[in-house]
Amino acid sequence: MRDAHAHPPAPAHLPTGTQTVGPFFHDALLPDGDIRMLRGNDLPPGRRIRLHGQVFDGAGQPVNDAMLEFWQPDGEGHFHTQHARPDFDGFGRVATQEDGSFSILTLKPGRTAAESPHIAVHLFARGLLHTLATRFYFDDEDNDGDPVLAEVPVERRATLLARHDDTDVYRIDIHLQGAQETVFFEH
Repeated sequence: MRDAHAHPPAPAHLPTGTQTVGPFFHDALLPDGDIRMLRGNDLPPGRRIRLHGQVFDGAGQPVNDAMLEFWQPDGEGHFHTQHARPDFDGFGRVATQEDGSFSILTLKPGRTAAESPHIAVHLFARGLLHTLATRFYFDDEDNDGDPVLAEVPVERRATLLARHDDTDVYRIDIHLQGAQETVFFEH
């Protein structure tokens, strides 16, 4: 006889329920809130820059519990490999602050064989079922001919351009929705 409290097995055709990404980001962050692409005293060739901005939701309110993950080449356009770039990871994570702000210290990426200097970004935040993927390009670079940027409508490209504030400082904001919505890519 079957136990009256036992539940029958779930039918095999039912999908697993969805979950949002987060909010568990602080546990997955690297120390000190700065990106850990730069290690030791022997820095690879390239110009150190500070990249900062804010993340906003669809209502224009700061998102204070998001995490940004960055991937990039070094100042010469080379990506990290186990043997070729031991001094530059090209990867880092940072959490947004109470006002939705983030800031990273890194090297300005160099041009790769086919693409303009850029940093690939994945955004994790509460309420998202999947990460959002975007890119940060630089407004003081020649971005003509970049194959990914060429696919973005001209009127939306400004959402991907980090603006040069100062000698070594760039600013870019991320808008999750609304009139200024950042361009996000399929991944």
